[in-house]
Amino acid sequence: MKRFSKRRQCILDNLESRTDHPTAEMVYSSVREEIPNISLGTVYRNLKDLASDYQILSFTQNGKEHFDGNNHPHIHVCCHLCGKIEDHPLNPSLFEPANDPSFEITNVIVQGICSDCAKKQSGN
Repeated sequence: MKRFSKRRQCILDNLESRTDHPTAEMVYSSVREEIPNISLGTVYRNLKDLASDYQILSFTQNGKEHFDGNNHPHIHVCCHLCGKIEDHPLNPSLFEPANDPSFEITNVIVQGICSDCAKKQSGN
């Protein structure tokens, strides 16, 4: 594991305080308020390092990489129309057929249509 710098801590704190599953660019915009001279490359590098150390989650949705400061096992429910992403508890019993003691489930991505988009589609 690499040393923990002020910049890395700021990025981690930022992610842990959010529930919107930001992209690197969104984290960069937010972190710049606290560290104005931080570069986008520094944010990308630190996000990759945090994800590879399992301190944060990283996943791709609608062609964009998103990051999550909640690294506890949970489900990401993603609307493929509007891009909304929500966290939901992970029910391990759903995955009993695939139960393998050498494999720990940490992130599940479920795609569908959120209630707001479903209402728009039905005209209500």
